[in-house]
Amino acid sequence: MGKSQVTKIKCHCPRCNKVHYLEYLLISKTLKCKKCGARFVPIPSRPESEENLQGGQKRLPIPRHNVSSSAGSYEYYGAPMLTTRFMRLRIWPKVAAVMLLTAVILIVIGFGFIHVINGSSLSVPHVISKAAFGYSETFINIDKITGMPWVFAKVKYPLGCKILQDRGHIESDEAFQRRVNSNYESKTLAKSTITDSTY
Repeated sequence: MGKSQVTKIKCHCPRCNKVHYLEYLLISKTLKCKKCGARFVPIPSRPESEENLQGGQKRLPIPRHNVSSSAGSYEYYGAPMLTTRFMRLRIWPKVAAVMLLTAVILIVIGFGFIHVINGSSLSVPHVISKAAFGYSETFINIDKITGMPWVFAKVKYPLGCKILQDRGHIESDEAFQRRVNSNYESKTLAKSTITDSTY
C-alpha cells in the first residue's frame, strides 16, 4: 500500500517575494524566509490541488486572512462564500423595514389630501378630496358636529361644517334661516289666530 501524497502549496514572501513550497497542513504556522529571514504567515497564491473523495472531488479551503487562531475565515474557490449567503439573509429584514416605512410615509402623506366623513347616518365612511393639502379636520364626524349647538360647532369645526353643508349631510345656512323664519311665521300666525278668536 503506497504512502499518501502530501498536498503542497506555493506562497510568496511578502518582503522579497521569494517562492516557498510547503505542506498544506502547515499554512497556519509562521514561516521564516530562507532568503531575507522575514517571518510571515504563508498565504497560498492560488489552489493547486484538490482532495479526492469517494463519489467526487472536494475543494480545498484557503485562509482569507493572516490569522493564527482557529477561528479563521475560509474561502472555497469555485463556490459562493457562506458569509455571502448570511449577508444576503441579513439584508432582507432591512429591505422589508425600508418598504414598510415607505408605505407608512405614503399613507400619512395621502391623508393630507382627503377628508374622511363618518357618522351613524352613513353605512360606510365617505372619502372626499381636500381643496388644499393639510391635516386640519381630516376626520369629520357628523354626530359630533350635530350633537352640539350650531354656533359652537361652527367655531370649533368650521371646515367640517362647511363640507357637511356642501355635501348635503346637514342643512345649509340658507335652509336653516328659511326654517327659522317659517317657524317664526307659523308661531306668529297661530298667536294672531288665538287672539282673534278670543275677541
